[in-house]
Amino acid sequence: VMFEALGLDGDAISVYRALLNAPAMTHEQLVERTRFEHDHLHEVLDLLEQKGLLRRSHTDPSGVRTESPQVAFERLLSEEETKLYRAQEQLTHIRAEAAVLVDEYQRSATRRRGEVEHLTGTDEIVARLLELGQNLTTSLDSIITATPTAHQLDQAKSDEARDLARGVAIRSIYPAAARHESAVVEYAAWLRDHGGSARAAISVPNRILIYDREVAVVMFDPDDFTRGAVIINTPGVVAALRGLYELLWESGTDLAPTEADDALKPEERELLQLLAKGFKDEAIARQLGISIRTVRRMINILSNRMESSSRFALGAKAAQRGWL
Repeated sequence: VMFEALGLDGDAISVYRALLNAPAMTHEQLVERTRFEHDHLHEVLDLLEQKGLLRRSHTDPSGVRTESPQVAFERLLSEEETKLYRAQEQLTHIRAEAAVLVDEYQRSATRRRGEVEHLTGTDEIVARLLELGQNLTTSLDSIITATPTAHQLDQAKSDEARDLARGVAIRSIYPAAARHESAVVEYAAWLRDHGGSARAAISVPNRILIYDREVAVVMFDPDDFTRGAVIINTPGVVAALRGLYELLWESGTDLAPTEADDALKPEERELLQLLAKGFKDEAIARQLGISIRTVRRMINILSNRMESSSRFALGAKAAQRGWL
């Protein structure tokens, strides 16, 4: 099998070895030794002669003699090296031509600079997101509006591990209700351990992805994902979306808090922020993904903890402690 790359199969090598062991062996003896048909043996002998391992006898044209394998293999390997060199040249040429096509594609994409792409088909959206992900170099900021499934989180780990390993900064913002999903909290801890970070925010307006602070992907309709997505690279619009992102990020709390963050639990901080905005218990429960009873229990605990007799006093004391 090793010599098949040189055009020598197992039959050829076995016949050559038989002749090395018994140089005076006749054609009939070779047939008996190898159990090959006469025609097949002739084909094998012709191949060995062609490859330079056998030579016809000058005194007896029907006989053959073995040649040094070193000389034959040097010639055969030299021929293969020449083929490989030519193949490498061809690959280099193909790579150069491919680079030209990539450059042409990127130049054609620049004509969309300052425009808005509206992608409607799922395949079209996936293809563009893959392209943006492959060209990612410095950062990826995302806002997730719906709690992802465990399968989606596993896929995110697989995709983001490569980016994190090459130094891409990854941040994700989730709705506050996601804090109660163990798979999301586990993913946030994984992201933190690998150099990224994830937070929960009280209000997440739309599904947004910001690549390298230059290109943003926004769902066309946050209430109807079937209407597709919009890709924006207008600097002013992207800057505004980055500003919105930073505001949400600053107002959010870590999804995977460390032990040092136990002064105030993330969900308690979010509850206080909603109280400060004048939200009623029902609205707070809806925003945080918990029951009204849990909301009221948390308010009582915080009120007792800060010795507050009213919600107004609770908000004032939380502000004094820098919790809002």
